[in-house]
Amino acid sequence: METKINLLNEYMNSLAAHNYFNGAVLVGYKGEVLLKKGYGFSSFQYDIPNMPSTKFRIGSLTKAFTAMVILKLYSKGALDLDDSIDAILPDYPNGSLITVRHLLNHSSGIANFTSTPDYWTSTMRLPVNLQEAIDAFKILPLEFDPGTDMNYSNSGYLLLTAIIEKVSGMTFADFLQKEIFDKLGLANTGVDNGRTIIKSLAQGHTVWEKVIHTEHIDMSFPLGAYGIFSTVEDLYRWCQALISNSLIDKELQNQMFTSINGYGFGWFIEDGAQKEVSHFGDINGFVNHLVMYPEDELVVIVLSNINITPVTQISSDLINIVFGKKVEGTQPFNPVELESENLVGTYMNGEETLSIHFDKELYAVVPKMYGVPYKFKLVPIETNLEKVICKSDFIHDTYIFRLSEKGIPQSVELIDSYGAKKVYIKSP
Repeated sequence: METKINLLNEYMNSLAAHNYFNGAVLVGYKGEVLLKKGYGFSSFQYDIPNMPSTKFRIGSLTKAFTAMVILKLYSKGALDLDDSIDAILPDYPNGSLITVRHLLNHSSGIANFTSTPDYWTSTMRLPVNLQEAIDAFKILPLEFDPGTDMNYSNSGYLLLTAIIEKVSGMTFADFLQKEIFDKLGLANTGVDNGRTIIKSLAQGHTVWEKVIHTEHIDMSFPLGAYGIFSTVEDLYRWCQALISNSLIDKELQNQMFTSINGYGFGWFIEDGAQKEVSHFGDINGFVNHLVMYPEDELVVIVLSNINITPVTQISSDLINIVFGKKVEGTQPFNPVELESENLVGTYMNGEETLSIHFDKELYAVVPKMYGVPYKFKLVPIETNLEKVICKSDFIHDTYIFRLSEKGIPQSVELIDSYGAKKVYIKSP
């Protein structure tokens, strides 16, 4: 086990040394915590370091908590998973066709309100209560007949939030506090309303040349879809409770971890030689990944407060280390001198643009998740007559500039932090 601990530390230290990870990580295996550490800064503005006790907005990792509360209400006889929601929410369109189960496993056909065109430009910035948020998307047509397909929908989990409040007679935050947080001793977990001061809550960041503040999101409405904050330590306690079936009976929890089109209740499920239960979460300035192998008692939690961090790749590498598989990690590199201005230009891959700029240093503007452009500093690490190789700051991407016989750049091969390759051709 000591070898695994050393390898886990070496891997994360190599990422942190190259500016490729900022956040907190925990790896637990068979009841033993192998790695629990914070890296970088909780607040770049105030130079506050990340710690294992730092609180992060966990985005859609929230959904597992929401699903668990629904199952607890079911176990108490307060609702039925296969009841149509019109009995609880009588004014919801097509409510007679949509069941609680449909909402849990994203098979309701309800459009995802965070995918609407005005969400990023206006909706996410405005305070609304739960009913107002529901009223805004309930007018949208169903994308398919309930139960016939699967499409990930934050809207469905806001409806589950409303169902919890209606059935329990309590606010979502208070009911979770009573039924889960207090019972498990999750003292550093709660629902973020954006107004209450939360001690040791990390600030969310993004990148444009350097680390900057993220775009504002009003926290009045994410709630049961993506509104919880927590720590790696609390999330580990949460996972241990799930592994030991201490919240609901095993048969009911098995439904939570049963895959329908790759999703259970609040979890993505992969059934193979080893069942993998996981969820990705992102919310402005934060990105997270939590993975459990319940039968192996393996838990990997990666929380970052820089939103371009490739958390799913990092968690995958940490899992492979625990299971004894070889992981390359980040190899040391040294900058080299060259006339970077020669690489400047516009490079195209279909309709997608990669722009290379020079302003005392070399920069790339490239689209990342959701097609949003980011600006990264590039560090040249190798050059010869055929190519120039650069590494980007803040994210482990490699840029290979292919040169003509005259040394003129013709294309860029971009190998991203997940190992995916894309070739951009230089525009005339």
